[in-house]
Amino acid sequence: LRALATYTIPRIDVQVSGSLQSVAGPVVAGLFNAPAAVVAQTLGRPPSGGAANLQVNLVTPSSMYGDRMNQVDMRVGKRLRYGRTSSVLSLDVYNLLNSNAVLLESNAYAIFRRPQAVLLARFAKVSLQFDF
Repeated sequence: LRALATYTIPRIDVQVSGSLQSVAGPVVAGLFNAPAAVVAQTLGRPPSGGAANLQVNLVTPSSMYGDRMNQVDMRVGKRLRYGRTSSVLSLDVYNLLNSNAVLLESNAYAIFRRPQAVLLARFAKVSLQFDF
């Protein structure tokens, strides 16, 4: 789900906008590197291709997902007019709810589901747009 809304408050000429993003978490996979000797014992023959290790997924594909990522961003901007020119002074706040959702997890069996990347912490940006 992604949503965006904007509104300009007419009398005071202030722009307010916000966006919401709700995305499913990463697909969970548990990858184990099985030595060819162990696979040969199970199969009763050496594995085809002559690989030293075979990668085995211990989790059924697309059966598990990480936590959902919800992010809310907001902008407030004041329009300033002088003559034929105008400018907008804005404050943007990203990750308003300060979510720390996991964006990427390790799939390796040895470090199963260890976070590799998380959503950036809340931060703000001030900007000035000058129109002439």
